[in-house]
Amino acid sequence: TTLPPSASVTQVYQVVGQITYTYLGPIICAMGMLFNIINFAVLMQHQLKESPYTYLTGLAMVDFSALTLSFIYMVFSHKTIGKYWKYYDAYIFLPIVNVCVTSSVWIIVLLTIERFLFVRHPLWAKAKCDRASAKVKILGIVGLAVVFNIPRFLLFKVHEPRPGIWALEHTEFRRSDNFFGINWVYSITVQILPLIILLFANTYLVYAVMRARKQREQLQIRNNKEATWYRDQVRLTITLISIVCLFIVCILPSAFSDFPIAYFFFGRGIPVKEFRSSNFYLILQYIANVLVWCNLSLNFVLYCAFNEKFRRVMRHMIKRWLKLSCIKQSYRPFKVSFNINGITRNNSSQTNSLTQQTKCSMSMGGQEILKMDKVDHSISQTTALFDKSEAEN
Repeated sequence: TTLPPSASVTQVYQVVGQITYTYLGPIICAMGMLFNIINFAVLMQHQLKESPYTYLTGLAMVDFSALTLSFIYMVFSHKTIGKYWKYYDAYIFLPIVNVCVTSSVWIIVLLTIERFLFVRHPLWAKAKCDRASAKVKILGIVGLAVVFNIPRFLLFKVHEPRPGIWALEHTEFRRSDNFFGINWVYSITVQILPLIILLFANTYLVYAVMRARKQREQLQIRNNKEATWYRDQVRLTITLISIVCLFIVCILPSAFSDFPIAYFFFGRGIPVKEFRSSNFYLILQYIANVLVWCNLSLNFVLYCAFNEKFRRVMRHMIKRWLKLSCIKQSYRPFKVSFNINGITRNNSSQTNSLTQQTKCSMSMGGQEILKMDKVDHSISQTTALFDKSEAEN
């Protein structure tokens, strides 16, 4: 039987939603969480002490937070009708994920601006852009993102339409014209303005990298230290360019999925309430969410692909961890107890009775084991002498 068009569209919407929240979304978020843990572990190494890596550390933290909250939502709360999970959806997941995404966007913008200044005014940027100032700026961005997203805490309320079944309901504030205006401000601040800044700065950075390569070939820089520093800076800039390109590809569709912009371009002539619940808009939301999850997850791939210093530090970190693991297994602390009892030597003239009882319980590490080997060797030699003497007698 052929379904009517409206039923077909509804069925497609349900299938897309099920695939997104049951399979695709959790897999992307789980991989992204793992990648960001590795990012954080590598970026915390002392070899990566430049201020851009501090921004990337903050980026890994907020991306990991957003992916973790999304993973919990899709795996647990999305499928339940419990009261407390709905409170999680309304007052933890939805607002805090927006805080994390806003922070992630503006950390990338700030890093791009700093890199732009470094290319344009290297001496000034080197003196002013250090790790301490980067940490302060990251904290400032997160704080402003929290304040900016306070209205997100007021969009839903938890209610019980039927006994034992809890659901979310739109508040009056969400239906008001005030929130419609705030949503426009949010779209401009989190999507449109960052995209404009990143497009301009990224274009200049690409040009600067190409020009620097030509200058280096003309100057024929041969100093190993200077050449290494130059290569690291170029690779760091290329890494940033790749991050920005990924951001533009993933966030641009998300910008059109924000309700004010989506309604402006696609909803003319359709009542607001009808467009908000339309299948087109909901499917557009699913696609945008998948792209945002990809943007939050794939920075590790870009670091490995374009940043040799990141790969070098990661290899060194893994080798050190494996070495420590092997040492820990080889020299595992243990308790040793030994007795030397009744070692007796008798002859015709006299009887010398040597009786010594020693009980030793100690926790031993690597250095103590070497000492213990010497003691065991001495004990073996002493016992051999007594055995030889008894054999001669």
